[in-house]
Amino acid sequence: MIELSAGPAGVTRVSVTGEIDMDSSDELAAALRDAAERAGTRTVVVDFAGVTFCDSSGIRVLDEAYALTARRRIALQLVRVQPQVRRVLEIVGMTALLTHA
Repeated sequence: MIELSAGPAGVTRVSVTGEIDMDSSDELAAALRDAAERAGTRTVVVDFAGVTFCDSSGIRVLDEAYALTARRRIALQLVRVQPQVRRVLEIVGMTALLTHA
């Protein structure tokens, strides 16, 4: 499940739960695009507290979202990442997205 919400000024939060795999990665991609395209967004915070699994399709979506937000000069942050998902992100070199929160 994916939920978008407005945070403090300029922050759009994307809360994600469940598994991110081939079946759900398109939904995540659409939510991240929507978050980046919201008027006034300067930071997209992606809350992974409820994510239990992330495969290569999820990694691809995060990589594409990072490129999109960088082009738009929007910060992209992953927060509350579970240890098993954090390890995958570390292995593929995406630790720059991780924020300790």
